[in-house]
This record gives sequence, C-alpha cells and structure tokens, in this order.
Amino acid sequence: MGRSVICEAFLEEYLKNLSKKQGSCVGVLIGQPSSSGKDYVVYLNKIKDDSGAETEVQNILDIDNQQVSQHALIETRLLPGGFYVMGIFVINPKSVFEDQNLLRKVKTILMDIRHTFDSNPLLQGNCDGLDSGEKLVFYYSSSSNVFGCKTVALKSESLSVKPCDWKFQDRATSWQVMNTFFETDETFALKKKKQQKQSDDQYDTETNLTECVEVLKNQLDRSVVFFDGGPKDGKLLIESTLQDKKDDPFLVHVYTPLPSNSDISTRTIETFEGTLKFDGIISSKVFVHPKNTFAEVESFIKTDIVRSLMSRVQIHCDSLVQSAEDSVQDTIVLNELPRRIYFPIQLKSNLPIMFSEYLFLEEAKETAIPQIRDTLDLVVMPKDLSATVEVVAEVKEEERHDAKECETSVDEKGEGKLNMTMVGALLAAIVLLIAILVFFFMK
Repeated sequence: MGRSVICEAFLEEYLKNLSKKQGSCVGVLIGQPSSSGKDYVVYLNKIKDDSGAETEVQNILDIDNQQVSQHALIETRLLPGGFYVMGIFVINPKSVFEDQNLLRKVKTILMDIRHTFDSNPLLQGNCDGLDSGEKLVFYYSSSSNVFGCKTVALKSESLSVKPCDWKFQDRATSWQVMNTFFETDETFALKKKKQQKQSDDQYDTETNLTECVEVLKNQLDRSVVFFDGGPKDGKLLIESTLQDKKDDPFLVHVYTPLPSNSDISTRTIETFEGTLKFDGIISSKVFVHPKNTFAEVESFIKTDIVRSLMSRVQIHCDSLVQSAEDSVQDTIVLNELPRRIYFPIQLKSNLPIMFSEYLFLEEAKETAIPQIRDTLDLVVMPKDLSATVEVVAEVKEEERHDAKECETSVDEKGEGKLNMTMVGALLAAIVLLIAILVFFFMK
C-alpha cells in the first residue's frame, strides 16, 4: 500500500496562482512524515535563485540541481523539529511521470538534496525512520490544473517509483504545540586549523563550534523528556491525554543525566592551548498532531534543539569576515550566535504552526522580513514576528577581555600598573579605616 498525503487546502490556491505566472517551476514540500504512511504537508514554496530574484524556467531539465539542494538546506534551518523537506513539487505542462527524461531529472534533484543533508548531519534533514527514505514528487499541470503524486525510494538502487494518494483538505488535523527551554553550560578544548604551523594561534571557528553541537547532541540522545512532570510511555498517543488536558498546554522539561563515573582515580588532567565556553539557553517549539506518539514527540524536541543550534552555528560562520593571514588573533574571541524568533506560516487560518528565523544582536525584526520572503516566498509583517522568546545574552566583562587585562597590566618598561578597579577598592578601604579611627577618637 502506498503512502497517503494530506495537504493544507490554502496551498492549492498558491499552486494555481503560481501555474498562471510561471508555466514551469520547481519547489519544495514541507511537512511531517509518519512511519504509519500518513503524511501531512503544511507548506510549499517555489525555489528562487541565490539572490532571491524570480527566475523563469523554460525547461525543467535546465534547473540547477545544486541550487535546489542548497535552498532545501537553508529552508531546513527554519523548520521546527519534526518537520522536513519531504520532497519537491513540479509545475509543468507535461507530466513528469509520463516523460522518462523529466522523471530522471526529478530523481537526480532528490538525490542531490539527500546528499546535501548527508553532508550536514546535525541539521537532521533526512528522516529515514519516518519515511523509509521515500521522498514525494508532486506534479501540478500548468495547463489543466490536474495533479498527481508519487514517491521515489532513494534507498533503492533502481530509485523505484510508487503510487501515492494526495488530497487537499482544510485544517487537515489539529496541531498541539510543545514549548520548552534547554540550557547548556559546557567547556571544550579548542582545536587549531588543519595544516597550520604549531606556533600559529588561528583556530577553526566552525569546526570547534560544530564539535560542541555534536557533544550536545550525544547528551540529548541520553536525555529524558518529561511531559507534565513525568515521563510518558513512548507508545502512548498524544490524543489519549488531550481529553483530560482540555486547553491546558503541555509542560515539557528536558533532563540530561550526569556522567555515572565518579571514581576520581580514573580521571586525568589534560592541558590545552585554548578552551571554548559554550553556554546559553535555547528555545524549542515543536508542533505535533494527535496521532503522534510520545516517543516521536521526544525525538522531535531533541531534533529541534540540535537543528536550531547547528543552524545558528552555520549562519554565524557564514557571516564571519575572514581575517588576513598575518593578523594577530585576540586572546579571547566572543562568538555571539544569533537568537531565534518565530513567525506564522498562515495568518488567515487557525493553523498554529510557526517556523523560525535568526537575528544577530544588532539586527532589528525588520531584517528578517526579506530573508523570510526570499527563502519561503512568504510575506510577513514585523508585528507578526515573535521576537521576545529568546533575549540577547548578557556578556560579563571578564568574558570580553583577557583575564590579565582585568587585573595587573605591565607597561613597556616592565613596571607593574594596578588596574583602576583595584585602585578604587584600595582607596575605599583606606577611607573606611580613617572613618573608624575618627569615630573612636571622638568618643
């Protein structure tokens, strides 16, 4: 039996309008697959070029596979845990299922998307545990508005194509939101760039930050998620608890176990040339339907935290300006990852699902508007953005400077200079001592 897909009804109007403007185009399907074979598509959008400009496609065979796969990667950064790029849609006068050249092209696009996700495993773009490696291909005729859907088995050598049932439905299911926060405060060893001299103090920022996320992912894999104050049977469906909860939200907490090895005799002291302190609080918001099990929800929450962290690392590293080879690196480097904001994907309906965008410290909410438009082909206003869930981290002064700069500094002649904080404290102590002596003499 083939897979069954229910797509939000408002997306059919988007496809109709798109087919009138562009005779041929390709886009991505966003939704939540299910191991039971019943999937939900909640959003879809066309692919734009790297600059976000509109592109007219004369022939599907001329589409750049890398452009599609890179767009799928960027779009995945915006998705909450549990939602994935489930496949692609193709608008074309001729059916992709009737032309072997078109079908072959579609298969190569899907394979390139899969390989791109394989190269970025911490974004967790592939979901073989839910869809068994089968990706959707939805065809919409630009001449007759006829549509059809099939799946391509990417894990099979022949890339076999199977039938799939697709229907548009308004409010296909009810969505529940699971909110939580995850706090991390870890210290890691810094590693230098590869092929660098031993005396070179240049560090590979992306590699080091990525390894931090990898460690946190391993911690989350061992963590336990409590719902409403306790663990839940993983096989239990969400719908079994909804009647008792009524409109009350789920209280979700993530607990990470401490290392079990407390034998101090087995511990060792290691010396590093530098350390990286990785700390902060991450907001997580996932959306689930009544037929999800608590085991699936727990997996979605962990995926959401890791994906959000890795998205911030990639966005931060993409924004870095490469320093000159002869530049001297500061003793302390502060990497302030962007904060997470949320926005709705459909304002005119009761669909509660929200995607994410990321803003740096100096960026206002308005900065996200063109980014969302270029990535999702979605128009939102600043008032629609939820930008206060995460606040800008307060950085302590000693974290911005070398510890030596906060204590005693040495001038060029080698003479010690007290820092102004110490001088002020010393003067205050002297004044206090004089006041005490005057008090006793006056008596």
